[in-house]
Amino acid sequence: MAEEETKREHQVTRDQYRFYLVRASVIVLAAIVVIIFYFCVKRYDGIAEGLKTLNTALAPIIIGFVTAFLLNPIMKALEKAMLPYFLGRTKNETKTRHRVRTSCSLISLAILIALVAFFLSAVIPQIVSTVNDLINNINDQIVGVLDWADKITGGRFHRQLSSAKEDKNITNALNSALTYVQDYLHLGSNDDVVNTLTSWGASIGKGIFNGILGMIVSVYVLVEKDVFKSHTKKLIYGIFKTSHANVVLDVGRKTKEVFYGFIVGKIIDSLIIGVICYICMLILRFPYPVLCSVIIGVTNIIPVFGPYIGAVPTVILVFMNNPVKGIYMLIFVIILQQIDGNIIGPAILGNSTGLSSFWVVFAITLGGGLFGIPGMIIGVPVVAVLYYIGSLIANWAITKRGLPTDSTRYTQLKAVDPESKELIQKTPEEIANSDGVKKTFMSGGIAKLKKYLKGRKKKH
Repeated sequence: MAEEETKREHQVTRDQYRFYLVRASVIVLAAIVVIIFYFCVKRYDGIAEGLKTLNTALAPIIIGFVTAFLLNPIMKALEKAMLPYFLGRTKNETKTRHRVRTSCSLISLAILIALVAFFLSAVIPQIVSTVNDLINNINDQIVGVLDWADKITGGRFHRQLSSAKEDKNITNALNSALTYVQDYLHLGSNDDVVNTLTSWGASIGKGIFNGILGMIVSVYVLVEKDVFKSHTKKLIYGIFKTSHANVVLDVGRKTKEVFYGFIVGKIIDSLIIGVICYICMLILRFPYPVLCSVIIGVTNIIPVFGPYIGAVPTVILVFMNNPVKGIYMLIFVIILQQIDGNIIGPAILGNSTGLSSFWVVFAITLGGGLFGIPGMIIGVPVVAVLYYIGSLIANWAITKRGLPTDSTRYTQLKAVDPESKELIQKTPEEIANSDGVKKTFMSGGIAKLKKYLKGRKKKH
């Protein structure tokens, strides 16, 4: 008995030692994270410059992975259709699978290149023609807008508008705008123009090179994606405990589901909106249908704010050509975005992110503030994945304490019984009293506002 008690005491001592060791390790790790975060904030410029350099160096790889991500559904559909046919006519299954995968990857890349080439060949000439028309007729369009404003205002500002219509005033205004654009783009002197154009040319050339290299990388990624997946899973199970590794894989699958559901769905949704806009503009005989449809379709990729960003230049373009049609164009864009937001978008995207409206706006604002337009696009799926991870951690922690994970059961929660872990809800009387306090507060505030307004009215 004495030996068993001694062993039990030693076991308790070891367990306590392990407990305090784990707690100390957590504290040390938290301190290290805080210190790293402090130096990241302190040296933000240097870190940002380093990340920019790394991003420039890895640009072809990033483009390749993004392209492979977009091509994967096409490649899988082709492979599903072609693989049974070739497997039935070969003895070496491994080589056949590899050849079919390579062929399907190349075909999917060729389809993407053909679609982009067709789109550019159809759109670029129309855009160039539209821009030329705007440049050549800008004076007449401004005069037309001023005449319309004079007519709408009943001639009240006829003298000012007539003065503004003079060629010299229009020319001065356009020259001021051109000077502002030149200063913004650093195109003031001839040397600045040469340097800027040289820089643009180098950037365009580098972008084309990175794009071609990225397409080649995308084929390799698609062909070897099963190898990447197997090595990654093996590494995860080698680093983490089995239960933890299962959670990591579950998060990975959720990440893939969210990104595919949102980004690919958003691209399809934007293409549909662009086509609908083009057809409707042709039917309604609005000017610049190609340019306006491209702007609306491209900006629609940005959630929430994209439709408004695209509406501003398109309405201005049509308004400059014909003020009345510009107003109709504004109404048309509002109706189109309502149809997209309530019918087309939900039908394609569904609830792919699982985020509420607040978190969507939060993700777009934060992503746009940190990374600009790309951040506004990928901010929603990134926050959706982080939200999912946070919900997993919260459910794990709450389950560990023997409490239910259903969030709705905590809405009217008053307390939790420490012994039985039973949720004690507010009584109907307490809920009614709480609502009554809110109503009293609101009614009191409204009464004070009415009294204040009456006092103001008496004074006047």
